[in-house]
Amino acid sequence: MKRTIAYLSISFMLAGIAIPVSAQQETPGRPKVGLVLSGGGAKGIAHVGVLKVLEKAGLKIDYIGGTSMGSIVSGLYAIGYDADSLHEIVVTRDWDKLLSDEISRRDLSIEEKPDYDRFFVSFPLQEKKVKLPAGVVTGQNIENEFAELCSHVNNIRDFNKFQIPFLCIASDVETGQEQVFHEGNLAACMRASMSIPSVFSPLEIDGKYYIDGGVINNFPADHIKAMGADILIGVDVGFEPKTVENGFNLIKVIEQTIFMASHARMEANKELCDILIRPDITGYGVSSFSSGDSLIARGEWAAMEYFDRFKALADSLNSIEYIPYEKPSFDPRDSLFLREIYVEGIEHVSGRLLSGKLNLNVLNKVTPARISEAISNVYSSLFFEKVTYELEPMTDDLLGEGVRLKIKVRERTGGQLKVGLNYNSTYKASITLNTTFRNFLLNGSKSSLNLALGENPYFLARFEKNNGWKPGFVVELGAQNYDLNLYDEGSRDAIIDYSDIVTRIYTQSIIENSYSFGLGGEFERIALRPEVGSPILAKLTENYYNFLAFVNLDTYDNRFYPRKGTRIDGLFKFIKNPTAAPEWFLRFNLEQATSFGRRFTLIPRIYGGFTSADSSLLIYHFYLGGLNKTPRKGFLPFTGLNFMERSGRNALAFSLDLQYNFWESNYLILKANIANTTWHFGDLILFDNAFSGYGLTLGNMSLIGPIELTLMRSNDRNEFIFYVNIGYYF
Repeated sequence: MKRTIAYLSISFMLAGIAIPVSAQQETPGRPKVGLVLSGGGAKGIAHVGVLKVLEKAGLKIDYIGGTSMGSIVSGLYAIGYDADSLHEIVVTRDWDKLLSDEISRRDLSIEEKPDYDRFFVSFPLQEKKVKLPAGVVTGQNIENEFAELCSHVNNIRDFNKFQIPFLCIASDVETGQEQVFHEGNLAACMRASMSIPSVFSPLEIDGKYYIDGGVINNFPADHIKAMGADILIGVDVGFEPKTVENGFNLIKVIEQTIFMASHARMEANKELCDILIRPDITGYGVSSFSSGDSLIARGEWAAMEYFDRFKALADSLNSIEYIPYEKPSFDPRDSLFLREIYVEGIEHVSGRLLSGKLNLNVLNKVTPARISEAISNVYSSLFFEKVTYELEPMTDDLLGEGVRLKIKVRERTGGQLKVGLNYNSTYKASITLNTTFRNFLLNGSKSSLNLALGENPYFLARFEKNNGWKPGFVVELGAQNYDLNLYDEGSRDAIIDYSDIVTRIYTQSIIENSYSFGLGGEFERIALRPEVGSPILAKLTENYYNFLAFVNLDTYDNRFYPRKGTRIDGLFKFIKNPTAAPEWFLRFNLEQATSFGRRFTLIPRIYGGFTSADSSLLIYHFYLGGLNKTPRKGFLPFTGLNFMERSGRNALAFSLDLQYNFWESNYLILKANIANTTWHFGDLILFDNAFSGYGLTLGNMSLIGPIELTLMRSNDRNEFIFYVNIGYYF
């Protein structure tokens, strides 16, 4: 026995590791290896590089755990994601989106996109006071990312039953005590462990609220040792006290404030490690998520200095008891059998809206990615401050294994005030205001009021009940006033003051956030008053009772400078005046953004319309000119012409934009278009009297919206036109 112990001691000394005294005094068995990963924000990505080297050495990890970013890397490693898989996750995820509550425009529900494209700042409206959030970020996106990544272990609540037994650390907000998670919902526990105070809202688990474990224990070597680890390997990318010489910014101040208290404990826990790896991450901070490849390389370089020791340790352990080395791996769940859907937190939002947005059917198979997409659809309705989920296993003799989808929602309260500013060469200066309240008068409803103040005022009150793909309804009351320019052979010879009051009631279905269609009725009171010239002799007022139908598709990632996506919209009206024969009006638009390379986007477009309206209903003719992209009646943009410069009962136009993103949010756009307008439909496609135009736009996506300067010209004129737009269109 003594000879065997002496042999083992020599083997571990060669590996640079001392056997604990207790292990020498007992019958020898294979010692257990524990791996501890510290917190450190984005710097924790370096842990992945260390795991690559451990895998290369063939060293089996028996226990693993960490805090904050260390809990995420160690938790995913424990359930089967090897180092290469973690590397792929790091470099392919959109960290700016994951670490915010942002909804990308593509994911936003289509009825919300106009407001998203119109206002640059919003303020919460509460009944009696301003409600400050518990953190800048609620964690909406990162929690659902974790839930999808962990879907294959939804039936394992005991972390000791993972491929590698695991733990992570959080801090109880109320008591200030350390919380060691050995069991529960892994996705939630990892999210709790990384809840940096003031950045992320505390996470509630079983009635208690937790913040980042680094506040108390940023390097839980003591707990990994208590799990049964005889040999401890630690990776420290964590907190280093800052000095005045280092300089301070907001992130550094938060880091210094939060983690200073746990610094002494971290230093003591480092002493428990047999091997301590400290990657050189100089120049990287807690928010350097875009530097994933570099941080992983730094971790790998640091760990390679210990490669011979890792290899010797692996050989020594196998000489005691041979266990074939296997990298973590798992079979992803291609599909889950959805047995039940349970929703917690619903009070005012209707179940029809929720189920319509989810669009999931029970007693059917569904992929984890589809579940995440469904949850995003619900959140993108903007009726909720947060929508998260977990999967609970269900088994019975009849249906076999399945899952319960347990959704937890927190409804939005109060309202919002939004503000936008705009100046353009067509409608001049305006300030746009919006107030929006949800669940007012009717659960699951949205009430909004839009007002544009300026030379061309605009008003729209809207009440809608959104049921997703199940039909909802919309009631609108609007009014607007602006000047109509009438041209004769390129020269403006008349101006008519136009105003209307409109009431609409229609039904609408929304599919997968990007596609909507509906139909309904409209009352329209139109007033025309001559200002310059004499196209009409006196003020005219007419009432119209219209039937309307529409279809819209919008998957653009950016309304003003898209890189990918499609936009299709069509509007049909059957127009009836009590004193005249009925007329019809059809407007359409189809455009596609396709990027090539990193900076170029090509945007072809076909648009136009047809109408039976005669000269007594000029407002329902088509007018081309100007660059304003907001659809109104038959007004269509056209590069090279002034607003409303060319007109006809029928119009067909083709355009092509070549967009170059030359620096950050700055763009150059080369524009070209060709069109034809006619009185008779049969003459439209002949293009005998076609006209064309071209232009160059310098654009910047600023905090107040797009700022664009365009120089353009058409074959109808000898001079260039200068067009300006500042801010969001209304």
